[in-house]
Amino acid sequence: MLAPNAPTRDQRNRRRKKRSPKWVRQTRRGLANIRILTVLMIVIAIVAVVVVGTLVVTADAQTKVQAAYSNLTRVLNDVSGKRGNELTLTDFNRLQESINELAGTLWASREQVGFLRSISQANPELQSTMISLDVSVELAHAAKDILNGLQPALFLLFNGESAEIDVAQLSSGERTVELLNLGRGQFANAQQRLIYAQSLLDSIDLDLLSGESLLAVEQLRGYSQQLDQVNNILLQMPELLETAFGLGNSDSNYLILSQNNDEIRPSGGFISTFGWLTVRNARITDYNYRPSGSGEPNPPPESFASQLAVPSWWIRSQQPIYMAWDGSWYADFPSTARMAVWFYNNGNNPRSPVDGVLAIDIDGFLAILNALGDVEVPGYGVTVNTNNFRNVVYDIRAYSIGLEPHKVFVAAVYRAIFERWQQIEDDPELSSRVLGAALGALQEKHLMLYFADERLNEAVRLLGWAGEQQSGIGHDYLMIADANLGNKSNHSVLRQVTYDADIQSDGSVNGRATILYDYPERLAANDPAVNEEYHGQRDYFTMQQVFVPIGSQLNSTSDNSLRAAEVYTTPTHTDFVSLILVPYNLSERYQLNYTTSNVVEPFGTNWRYRLLIQKQPGTRAEPVNVQITLPSGARLIEVSPIPAAQYQLERQLLEFQFELSTDVWIEVVYAMPEANP
Repeated sequence: MLAPNAPTRDQRNRRRKKRSPKWVRQTRRGLANIRILTVLMIVIAIVAVVVVGTLVVTADAQTKVQAAYSNLTRVLNDVSGKRGNELTLTDFNRLQESINELAGTLWASREQVGFLRSISQANPELQSTMISLDVSVELAHAAKDILNGLQPALFLLFNGESAEIDVAQLSSGERTVELLNLGRGQFANAQQRLIYAQSLLDSIDLDLLSGESLLAVEQLRGYSQQLDQVNNILLQMPELLETAFGLGNSDSNYLILSQNNDEIRPSGGFISTFGWLTVRNARITDYNYRPSGSGEPNPPPESFASQLAVPSWWIRSQQPIYMAWDGSWYADFPSTARMAVWFYNNGNNPRSPVDGVLAIDIDGFLAILNALGDVEVPGYGVTVNTNNFRNVVYDIRAYSIGLEPHKVFVAAVYRAIFERWQQIEDDPELSSRVLGAALGALQEKHLMLYFADERLNEAVRLLGWAGEQQSGIGHDYLMIADANLGNKSNHSVLRQVTYDADIQSDGSVNGRATILYDYPERLAANDPAVNEEYHGQRDYFTMQQVFVPIGSQLNSTSDNSLRAAEVYTTPTHTDFVSLILVPYNLSERYQLNYTTSNVVEPFGTNWRYRLLIQKQPGTRAEPVNVQITLPSGARLIEVSPIPAAQYQLERQLLEFQFELSTDVWIEVVYAMPEANP
């Protein structure tokens, strides 16, 4: 029997028909979950600063804060083990309750230690402690406001079939925008709290603080800035979603770049096929996919080539205009995407001018294909999956007749993928697997996004989905970007990076970057892309770029390069460019020694060294070993992440080992026995 006022079956069916496709709802849900976890991780870090002892409170207050923190940590650890698209509304409610408890406990603890304020004026350390506690309260409540503002939209995204939300009247995309607008009051409250928190931080006299107190203040400042970034994005989110999903009956057109990372390029891979899709009211209304080649897509007039500033060391081309399409030298994907958009729009191609770019490489494609399972390719009598896709493509490339028939086949596969994806909207489990695969590809730079709207790019950068090369100014930096010159062997070429940073007493760093290339026959013999007759020469040639901090001085290199390293300066990096040969079934070890200044900064009475190692888009996870040697007499204060090993020899050494699947930051704070580093 139906409950009173319950919708009939026909009413429920009508509602289902008017909802957005499952993949659209799942995608928005995944994005919302990631924003939630971003806010929560910041709050956890803030509370850790409070609890660990950087703030002096009474034993009773500290016990209460510790209990609330421990409860939130338990909940977060439980939820963090789930993929973004596996979170439920119950998970969100548990997290929100824990944060509310924490914010309340911090508030009560601040009141409990209020008596210390009367004596804090005479003690800069204590005064900083009280201000930092005020800042922590404001940041925790700002995070609470942000989550409260998200709640109406999240209820729809998590539980869109609830009878309490009339999804029959509006598409869920439009409804999401309306509900985010409802939350703007809470986001505005958070903004005021964050402005006040920043003013409190600015009032602290950093020159009077110990290294430990300064570290706490700087951490709070960083958390405040991150929360502010999140909140600013949420304040703009309704307009951003309207633009991205073509809401309000306006089309949004996107260019798709298929990057072959078997032929790696600095920002992904050779563009072998391309496509476009049109989105209106959060639905894909039209799309197509084509092989890339001469005249595909239509190029701009040759006279436009004068607008390209191709570096002198880069590959020369008989048709310079195509350098903007498949010859990018940038390790920064947004720069590559802007050139591709320029090429596509000025060639008056279908759906131009486009509103953004989606780039996906073979690994990203295979991840999505693995989630989908077998996909039949119309017109070929072939079913592809992750086990046979590369074999089928390279066999067609080698043995078929016609102009680049493998590209035509790949385009047909991508069209089949789109059709299959559109058909799975009523299968929540399959749709969830596909979304999880896409999120993983975004995180590891096998899938990257770029928009014409800079506000959308800001949101994508915050999520880490832009493939952006970050600056090498003010901290140590390393990024190795290869460009395959002539074959498809990158699936079988293994790269390993070792970086030794020797911090000197004057604050400079003697850096040594070692790149080991291994090209074993045991892999290449079974790789369908390694075939000298059909897929380019067997040996591996790469134009190697080693990006280091701006102003670095190259001291020496290995003598095994085909062309001696050249030094170029960009606005944000120093770039060492070499030409390397790795013979088939052999390995090559290439090394650069250089000196860098201005990467160690004073940190109160201490010193701070930070290192960013960035992953080249399109590369698979590769082993990285970092060894940092502190100056003579230095005493370690804090290090993040935890080193794999520490050695106390004549000087202290910190060793880090990891698989570089995403960008990695390392931070070391140390004290010196004298005033100067």
